[in-house]
Amino acid sequence: MNKFIAGLLLSVGASAAAAPSNDDMARCAAIAAPDSRLACYDALAHRPADKVSRATVPPASAAPTPAAVATTSTAAPAAAAAASQAPAAVPNPADPKNFGLTAAQQHTSDLGPKSIAAHISSVSSGQIGQTFVVLDSGQTWTVLDNDGRLSAGDAVTIKRAALGSFLMVTPSNHSYRVRRIR
Repeated sequence: MNKFIAGLLLSVGASAAAAPSNDDMARCAAIAAPDSRLACYDALAHRPADKVSRATVPPASAAPTPAAVATTSTAAPAAAAAASQAPAAVPNPADPKNFGLTAAQQHTSDLGPKSIAAHISSVSSGQIGQTFVVLDSGQTWTVLDNDGRLSAGDAVTIKRAALGSFLMVTPSNHSYRVRRIR
């Protein structure tokens, strides 16, 4: 038992000694190029860089130049704005941790527009009473609860609804559950 505690204390002491200093963190933060900055942080974490060579990481004794600091300080707000406007990463369906999850459970419903506005090009009926709506954009939707009020030329808005479903709404506030088929 004592050997275990001694080994644990030794490993905790070694990891505390290997913690990067504030100067090292500031040096990495001052690097403008994203790949080089990541490589610098990887070096501090004693993790080998994946795609960036160690030659791009400035040595620990190198202080950031005033130009690098100025570039970083002006680029940071622009990078933050671009990151907030960037689309969310698409979940990988081949990832084992996503096995069995629906698109709604994987939060893919947040991707893409929240609604579209269009005009109906044509309305047709299928063999078993299904109603098909073709929009001016070429999209084809099945109307799940048609009441016969939809006709060609009508303006509609299709928006996301709960649990990955969609609603087609007319200007007179009639709503129809729809499913896209093309």
